[in-house]
This record gives sequence, structure tokens and C-alpha cells, in this order.
Amino acid sequence: MSILKYQPRLLLRDFIELFWYRCGETPTTADETKEAILPDGCAHLVINLSENAVRLFERLDNDEVTTLSGSVFCGPRSSPYAILPAASAVIGILFRPGGAFPFLPMPAEELRNIQLPVEHIFGMRAGELRDRLIAEKTARRKFVLLEMFLLRHLRQPSSLHRAVSYAIRAFETDPTQNITDVLMKIGLSERRFSRVFSEQVGLTPKQFHRVRRFQKTISSFPLGDGVDWAETALNAGYYDQAHLIHEFRTFSFVTPGTFLATRIVQRNHLPLPA
Repeated sequence: MSILKYQPRLLLRDFIELFWYRCGETPTTADETKEAILPDGCAHLVINLSENAVRLFERLDNDEVTTLSGSVFCGPRSSPYAILPAASAVIGILFRPGGAFPFLPMPAEELRNIQLPVEHIFGMRAGELRDRLIAEKTARRKFVLLEMFLLRHLRQPSSLHRAVSYAIRAFETDPTQNITDVLMKIGLSERRFSRVFSEQVGLTPKQFHRVRRFQKTISSFPLGDGVDWAETALNAGYYDQAHLIHEFRTFSFVTPGTFLATRIVQRNHLPLPA
């Protein structure tokens, strides 16, 4: 399996972190293991080019499967879900925090923790996108086609509210900052700030802060063993090691030690034990 990444053109870079394309051999039945998709507070668009279906598990602790069409928009999540990665070719878009807002015909909070067929968001003609991607012969041409699709649905190059932009930067730069720290800088009431943030980002400020702190923590892990968990917890803005473990179980269903020992090939895809 190989994963190709593509940086979008300048007009889209404020909204899109990257395009990605995974291709390789189709897993055999014996290889099929559920993968947890860990929350990152961002929206995603995922298209299965192998078959016109995406099968997912809304909860990691049961095997009740939901089958959607092959083109799915994934709203910002504050909880994990799982997939069965049986496809040999999948392409996707990773939006930046709040980056889906300028493309959506509804507030981002209406898509929180749900997955929908792409045509439910962008109209019936969006259902043709998958067929057009399959017809393109190269990964680059597929990426360009996705760019054109997004540019057609860019409602207007609108920016996030200044308070929302400031909060995202603050949480990303220093996870030890909390919502009270942010409110002191932005000049909005907590109620007004929470309303605007949820509409544009899709999560409440508290949910977003927790998820992005978790993401920053896992990206800081060393390659080897010997992690000082108490120090890691303190540096990441957790109260203590117990708080860190609790958050890991919430967002990944495993302990930090188990997470560190698991080989992750694709970002935020955590193989689950059979």
C-alpha cells in the first residue's frame, strides 16, 4: 500500500490541509481488521474508488455496521468510529479546523459526529464525482479534479470570525491554554463565542480544545520507548497522568502505552485487536 499526498493550490490552502490517495492491493478476508478513525476536530471527504460503498462502525465496542455510498462527507468529530479498510483505492480531503465552513450550505455544527453521502451536502451532481475520479488515469489528475470540485462549491472566500481564528491558533500553539484564557483576549461573551465557534468549526470550543490537545500529544510521541508519562501529561496541559489516560481511552479506546506500541501507517487510523 502507498499513500500519496498533494498540497492544494494557493486559493484553497487556508481551508484544506491536504489531499491524499491510498492505493495498493485489496486486503484479503484474513487481513481484514477494523481500524479506529481517531477524532481530529476537522471535516473530511472520503471517496472509495474500489467500490461504491463505505462501511463504518459508529461505535468501537460493537459490530453494528452502517453502509453508505462510496462518497462520504465526514463532519468534525469528538469521538472515534471505525471502518473496515477493504478498499484498494481511496482518495480523500483533509480540511483544516473550520476549513469546511466556506463550502457548506449549513452550519458546520449540524454535521458534528456524523457521516453523510456527499450528494446530501453538495447536491445530486456531486454523486458524479466518484465516476469522474475513477476515469482519471493518474493520481495528479484525480487531485486536480478534487480541487475543481471544491472551487465550484466555494460559496465565497470568507474567513472565519476573528475570535474563532484566534482561538484555533491559541489551542494549536499552546495546548495548556484554556477557554478562559482565550475569552480574556477576544472580547466576546462565553455564550457568543461558543455559538460562533460551533457554527464555523463544528465542535464546541471545549470539545475542540480536548481533541486538538489529544492530537498534539500523539504527534509528540517519540519513536522508541521510555516515555515519561507524567511529564508528557504536564507538557500537554493535562492535570496529571490519570487525566491523560482518561482522554486517551475516550478518543482511542486504548491506553497511551498501547497506542505508542501500535504501528500506525496512515494518520489517525488505529488498527484494533480482533
